[in-house]
Amino acid sequence: MVDDLREAEMVNGLKLSTEDFQPVTAFQLSEKGLEFIKLLPRDLKEGVDSFLHDKNTGEMLTVCFGEKDNSFALVTSNGRKSKISEVTETEDVSYVSSPYLPDCLRMNNRFKQEFSSNKHRAHESAMGASNIKDELSEAIILGDVHTMVGEWIPFGSNQIVALNERLGALDRCQGGLFTSMIDESPTDTKFKVPPGLTSVNILDFDFVRFINFEAEINYPEEDGVVQVENFGMHLNVDGTIIYGIFVEAIMERKRDDISLDLLSRLLVDLHQDSSAIMNDLLSQYQRGLLDMLFMGDTAMRNKFNCIVAKKITPQLSGEDYMDKSDCENELKQVLGDLRACHDLSVDDIIIMGQDGVLLCGPHCMQNERMLFAYLSLLCREIFIRNFFIRTFVLDDLLDQIRKLIMNYAKDPNHIGRIRARLNVASRDVILLKEVLEYLRESLQQMKLPDQPTDHNSRRLLAVLNPKQMLADTTLRCEDLDKLVHGAHHQLMTLQQMTEVINTKQLEDVFKNVETNTKYLVDASAANERASASLEVMQVILAGSFAFDIIDRLSGGTLNIVVPNWIDDVFVNTVIRIPGLWWLLNMVWLVLVCSVLLKVMRTLSDQSIGFISLRAKIDRKVDVTKLEAFIHGDKSKKVKVLDTVHETATMCKKVQWTETNAAKWRDAPPDIEIVYDEKYQFLLSVFFSYDGKKNKKMSEQRMLGLFLKQLNDAGILRDSSAILKATSTRIVKDN
Repeated sequence: MVDDLREAEMVNGLKLSTEDFQPVTAFQLSEKGLEFIKLLPRDLKEGVDSFLHDKNTGEMLTVCFGEKDNSFALVTSNGRKSKISEVTETEDVSYVSSPYLPDCLRMNNRFKQEFSSNKHRAHESAMGASNIKDELSEAIILGDVHTMVGEWIPFGSNQIVALNERLGALDRCQGGLFTSMIDESPTDTKFKVPPGLTSVNILDFDFVRFINFEAEINYPEEDGVVQVENFGMHLNVDGTIIYGIFVEAIMERKRDDISLDLLSRLLVDLHQDSSAIMNDLLSQYQRGLLDMLFMGDTAMRNKFNCIVAKKITPQLSGEDYMDKSDCENELKQVLGDLRACHDLSVDDIIIMGQDGVLLCGPHCMQNERMLFAYLSLLCREIFIRNFFIRTFVLDDLLDQIRKLIMNYAKDPNHIGRIRARLNVASRDVILLKEVLEYLRESLQQMKLPDQPTDHNSRRLLAVLNPKQMLADTTLRCEDLDKLVHGAHHQLMTLQQMTEVINTKQLEDVFKNVETNTKYLVDASAANERASASLEVMQVILAGSFAFDIIDRLSGGTLNIVVPNWIDDVFVNTVIRIPGLWWLLNMVWLVLVCSVLLKVMRTLSDQSIGFISLRAKIDRKVDVTKLEAFIHGDKSKKVKVLDTVHETATMCKKVQWTETNAAKWRDAPPDIEIVYDEKYQFLLSVFFSYDGKKNKKMSEQRMLGLFLKQLNDAGILRDSSAILKATSTRIVKDN
């Protein structure tokens, strides 16, 4: 419908790319389309308006995509969902399929095991239900449909050997049920798994090169939907993965009357289920490669469809199917945008699309080897397409790292971001190089089919042209090698730039340590000298005080006549005895000095118990409000204000004393903060408070009270962010 509007010039198309470099098309109503809308009936306009406006408020709704549930919704301005779209939901149909793989992929020996068949169960799909909500208008009908879905996944000989061992290819009882879940408690007696396991039956294998098996899918479906889903799987050492089915019936339609509309819904289900089973069979290393390449959307990775049918209705010439109408629209559902249609003979035709190929005719099954080679190359082409987009994502990541490095001084958190993104980029480059090596080896080892002899096969070979396609794919692979090597060189340059930053930071740390050490040594020496002098002065002052007491008691320092009792008590009994008065003065001196020193030590012990807390903040703040918070509050007595100007930053240090005991729960601290005035970051904060006055006050509570005050004052710009703070408790010993 959109293509029809564009052809009629009712809608304009704009080609652009998303943030992850996926090509998309935006649509805009043209002037001709606006004129046409004016001619539409009023009731039709009102129906559209009622759908686009909220029923309660009348507000116009906007389209929003939810990443959690992967669905579109019409939402109001406050984010409330008004209508939920079902456009992304897959419609399920009931069907019965049998496993299928081309004979060219099987081993020809007497131990060859034949495929199972569900032909006898074809009637079950007619009894099943579906959740199709559209009214189908069928334009193309196929008969005897063989479908192969292909993809390319990095594989090697060791991966094939490990897979054969895991599937039990050499065991007496091969295959079984499989899951990707890990048994984290191998000593327990039970293991719980969700419903929906896959049963595997091995057909044939080469222990190093490939394995063929049947997979029976048992994933739960909606009530009433019957899906007998068996498909054959071929896993090759070159990375080619083939999922093949023969369609026995879809709904009430039998094998000779398969609607293309219904087949498209079966293929969607096959794509999803094949991704799920491969997730169970792949190793952790391979899952990591796919997760990196498809950026976490591995389950929805695109695959290539190869559909082979013995008859097609209506039987037209090749160009007639590209009618830009019903036939082409139905073909685009399974093949993507059509590229070409060719008549191979009077009865045989091939239709080629971007994501699939359809081969119809009575002689189509004669060229299975050629179709497999073509399918294998197209699987690589799809993988290369995703690989190429992934190089753009990597280049964007490297560009982000470069910008962070050039502006690392603007935000102290940039250093951590640079290191984290460098780790991600290094991992991506390594994995991309490994994937590219797998891809290159698979192309070098690929063998093309021999030149056919019959006319139809030669015509098909000329249309498919696998030789030229192999050359083109190899050329694209070499181009990817250049891009990856270029990204690797950029990564090395960024790592060297980061080393320069680390070296500069290390030099700054060494300079600060050297300066602080010098200050500490000088201060320690001065403190020791002052302490020794203070001890001496305390003894001298204590002695002088003691002698002054004796003089006062004896009256020697007073201008009065000495009383008689002084002569009777002291002079005659003590002073007249040689040396006794001096000895008593010395004893008195020692006693007074001892008492004085003990009192000083007691006062010093009372000062012990102050707690110091240093926290690293690194939070974006409003510097204007921060300075008003410090200087505009009378309960804060600013003691120190220091500013350090550097090339890229301007740091300020402010120290003040809190006096509001009620606000700080009887423990008002001395606070010192360091902040970057240029880039408006609070870097660190230092607290010092009396822990004896309030033993309930902890370091975390002190820090929480301070941050709450900053948040209430509107200083913190990212109040919802998680604080990463490290604290140290220090008890001062004076």
